[in-house]
Amino acid sequence: MKASFISGSGRLKTALRTYERDTDALFVRLLRSRSEVAAHFSRGACVQGILGVCDVKAQVRHVAGTGSIDIVMDFRGGPLLLIENKIDAAYSITRDGHGQPQRYQRSVAAYRGSGREAYSVLLAPARYLASSRSGKMFDVRIAYEDFLEHVGSDDRVLLESAIRQAEAPYEPMPNAGAIDFFAGIRQLIVDRFPDLAMKHNPNADGVRPDASRTVYFDVPRTLVQHAEVARPRMSLQCWDSSARSASVKIMLTGRAAMVDSLVAPQNLVDTGAYLRRAGHSLGIVIDTPRLETQRAFVDQVDDVAEALEAALRLQRWWNENGNQLKRWEADKTE
Repeated sequence: MKASFISGSGRLKTALRTYERDTDALFVRLLRSRSEVAAHFSRGACVQGILGVCDVKAQVRHVAGTGSIDIVMDFRGGPLLLIENKIDAAYSITRDGHGQPQRYQRSVAAYRGSGREAYSVLLAPARYLASSRSGKMFDVRIAYEDFLEHVGSDDRVLLESAIRQAEAPYEPMPNAGAIDFFAGIRQLIVDRFPDLAMKHNPNADGVRPDASRTVYFDVPRTLVQHAEVARPRMSLQCWDSSARSASVKIMLTGRAAMVDSLVAPQNLVDTGAYLRRAGHSLGIVIDTPRLETQRAFVDQVDDVAEALEAALRLQRWWNENGNQLKRWEADKTE
């Protein structure tokens, strides 16, 4: 639990941030030392109630897929409980698009397939449990609040801090139009623009919400990393209400002010690009046709291809102009 200080009403106050690793350690210790705590978990998952001695391990690799299980309770002669501990964080996603609930389901299925009784458990404050749609994918849901009466004063402070901090996890509502649109872009890049690499979907199972309008490129696989130049970001904005046009752009974070002193070199202008602010970043930008995620992809494929051609021009300029970029970087530090 980390302390920081904030100003309020002219006085300093202490704000406590509780991390999942803090409550991981607390519950591991309680499960190993307090039989009534272990019994509560067992009753939540198993009709036979207290199951006797169990081994408790932290950060155990999933048997089916990547990532780790926060806590494993292994009842001797009984079931396994695979526990995911949450306070306010969203469910993590693997590079192959598998979310945490799905990984727990797969591990439970693998154990059961081998003849071992197993259950997945989501352990979190009640607010998190009530607001998480994906929480229903776990076999059992157990609230932090259930343990307040079983802990000492110091542990209670930690649990109460986590309970106050709890928030609804980010779980995007799937939008079928956006899902199909981005799947179409990904396949077009694979088929016709192999020099570009689209980042993995940020949500499990390819889900895209209705507000998803940006294609993010995988920078290490798309752009040269020039020595002495900060790693950029690169994206294709389908449409942008804060700019004059949809665009593809390479962005250098924290360098927005440079746009006031830089002049775009002629070889950049020749690609159709220009320099502008992009939030706090310096944007190297080419305007592109506006794309609508709620229209059929096939009706916009020519406009998408035009935007990706612009991305190739921008990629080529970046990759071939390391010396120019180093000069910009040097000018920033002077």
